Amino acid sequence: MIPMNWNSPVHPAFLTTDGRRRSVNRIFCIAKNYEDHAKEMGGEVDRKAPFHFQKSFDALTLGPDVRYPSHTEDLHHEVELVAVLGEGGRNLSLREAETIIFGYAVGLDFTRRDRQAEAKDKGRPWEIAKNFDDAAVMGIVTPKSESGLMDKASITLDVNGEGRQAGNINQMAFNTAELIAFLSTIQELKAGDLVFTGTPSGVGAVVRGDHLYGKIDGLKGLEIRLV
Repeated sequence: MIPMNWNSPVHPAFLTTDGRRRSVNRIFCIAKNYEDHAKEMGGEVDRKAPFHFQKSFDALTLGPDVRYPSHTEDLHHEVELVAVLGEGGRNLSLREAETIIFGYAVGLDFTRRDRQAEAKDKGRPWEIAKNFDDAAVMGIVTPKSESGLMDKASITLDVNGEGRQAGNINQMAFNTAELIAFLSTIQELKAGDLVFTGTPSGVGAVVRGDHLYGKIDGLKGLEIRLV
């Protein structure tokens, strides 16, 4: 049992390049937003609308040590661009969606791939596959005022010094503004919301002791170790 500390912060925080801590609100995750990844998973991109799910805000960690979860023998890495919202809104235009972006970071979306396969086979939600302690990892946030709009940049992930994933964020089926605008039609967005925008191909299994390094040109790299 862990004693309740009512004075502890409820929402986790992320770090910005100026050293400030800002609270996280919700974590939205986009699936099948890169054609090559959709194909390697045996599917295809739905061009009509993005496919999304949510992770609990307390699934987020900043590392560097990331806990390997229970109930899986096949944990997969997925490196992603994360858009951090500085404002909110509902039914946003593409221009408005761009405006409310505070900044960007490198993120990792971890998946219990074996549990996901079971859920798919049984027609069940992906909750057990996607939502657990340290299921989402995010690096230092670079404000948009420093990075500019991120619409073209290489995205890579190395595991133990070897390249696993490589792509460009301009390969996304739906760009960041389109994703935010769509999400704003589902529910009102708020400051502190995070949007994990999807992963390129090359996902694969990792084990305890592995060192992972995610990089997106123009942003701070993300380095973690599975424990």
